[in-house]
Order: sequence, then structure tokens, then C-alpha cells
Amino acid sequence: MNIHSTAFAPDAPAPGWPDLADVDLLRTLVETERRRRRLDAAMRAAVAEAERRGLAADTGYRDTAELLTDLLRISTDEARRRIEYAAPQARPRSRKVWRVLAAAS
Repeated sequence: MNIHSTAFAPDAPAPGWPDLADVDLLRTLVETERRRRRLDAAMRAAVAEAERRGLAADTGYRDTAELLTDLLRISTDEARRRIEYAAPQARPRSRKVWRVLAAAS
């Protein structure tokens, strides 16, 4: 059974988990996680772009959380988490950088 070619096709039947060889199950775990991360990154980027464009206001929603709640059928709390997660985070400077900057002053 080639799990990579059939398990993720939308019209393919669910794999017979008990019938999978251990190595195929391990490969499936790794491949599924890889795909999940790629989809998660795509969702973060799409949410950030919708927020950046002000798409909610342009489409008649109060804010991006309301747009996501309606469009994706998720809770308001989940929508807010996704928006927060999509927002670019400032990377804290390491102590070493601060010491270099302080020494340069």
C-alpha cells in the first residue's frame, strides 16, 4: 500500500490504519505533519494579508475577526487567535546584541 499517493487524495478512502506497516505509518506521520505545517503557514499568511488590506471593512464586516468567524465558520476566540498568530512578532534582541550596542555608545 503506497500511503503517500492515496491517503491524502480528497476522494481516496481512509487508509486501513491497522493494515499499515510500521514504516508506512511513520512516513504518514511525518508527511502529515509536513503538510499541516505548510497549510498552517499558508493560513497565517492569508490572515495577515486580509488584515493588512483591511479586507473586513471592504466587505462589510466590523473587523477581521468577524470576517473570519463568518467565512470560516469558526468561533470569535479562534478567529482572534489566528489574527494574533498571523501578526508579525518583533524578535527580541539577544543580550549579546544589547551588550554590543551599549559598548558602542
